Amino acid sequence: MKKIFVSIFLFAFVIGVFAQKGKNEMAALPYDSTANFLGKNVQQYIGQELYLKGLEKSSQAYGYPGFILKYQKDDDLLNDEKNIYKPNGKNYSSRYEDLAGRYFQVLDVMRHPKAKKDVSEYSDEFYFKLQEKPDGDILYYKYNANSEFTFPFILTGFFLKERQRMIGKEYVISDDVLSMSRNLVSGKALTFTTGQIWKCIDFDVDSNNNDELSLLLQNRGGMRIAIPYSLLTSNEGIKKVYTASEALAMRKKYNENNYRRILQNKVRVGMTKEMTRLAWGEPAEIKQSGKNEIWSYPAGTLIFSGDKIISTK
Repeated sequence: MKKIFVSIFLFAFVIGVFAQKGKNEMAALPYDSTANFLGKNVQQYIGQELYLKGLEKSSQAYGYPGFILKYQKDDDLLNDEKNIYKPNGKNYSSRYEDLAGRYFQVLDVMRHPKAKKDVSEYSDEFYFKLQEKPDGDILYYKYNANSEFTFPFILTGFFLKERQRMIGKEYVISDDVLSMSRNLVSGKALTFTTGQIWKCIDFDVDSNNNDELSLLLQNRGGMRIAIPYSLLTSNEGIKKVYTASEALAMRKKYNENNYRRILQNKVRVGMTKEMTRLAWGEPAEIKQSGKNEIWSYPAGTLIFSGDKIISTK
């Protein structure tokens, strides 16, 4: 695990006006540090410190796209190697070794220069004016307000606030996540009990996982593991991590046996539709068969009578 070392001087709030060329001025709201990707609230990036995450090993040779030296009226210079910041000489991208792990201060945010003529096509595209730390290089980064998946930065303000919020919290982790985890001390696979409590003892950047944010967890026996922060924030697929209070409520609502099955991603006759969705997620298809419903999953087919499973295939 690699710590984020934060520069002494941090901008606490950004208050002022973000002027759009040829547009009405928009008030810049202060950044509250509760999100890492701000979408179209681009004015809130101004004054923030950004940490550039690492890339997967298979992508490192291709470098980082979107970093340029000069902000022009026409962005065609993104394909001009002379305008690329620290070019890798291969594909109009910046060298991975020169940028990974660097910090940048956002000095300004500008709309895409073509947005004046075609707002509909370029309404989501902006340029960050950045200052690299500690060398002081001035450069620009092309930002898309709809591309959170490709956003390569961690905001220092977000990291600090989320770290303070996370440490000390307790979680229950699904068995499939634990089965793929390793004991951080021994490096071996875990021996664990379904439903055990894990306490967050640190929130950090994992250098072994492309600098992604991770939680360092410890159980009551002193065993330590790291899990991706994204498991807590993702709204897609089956829920993998529950707070201790959520887990307690599940145990009381569904009884101990069904609670354990949900954490093990297992279903059985008698489980309700709500329990099934928690254990297996949404079905690929639902069909009506007389008074019954047939739910189809890659792992099998479930037949419901009313709210309960009556058959599994």
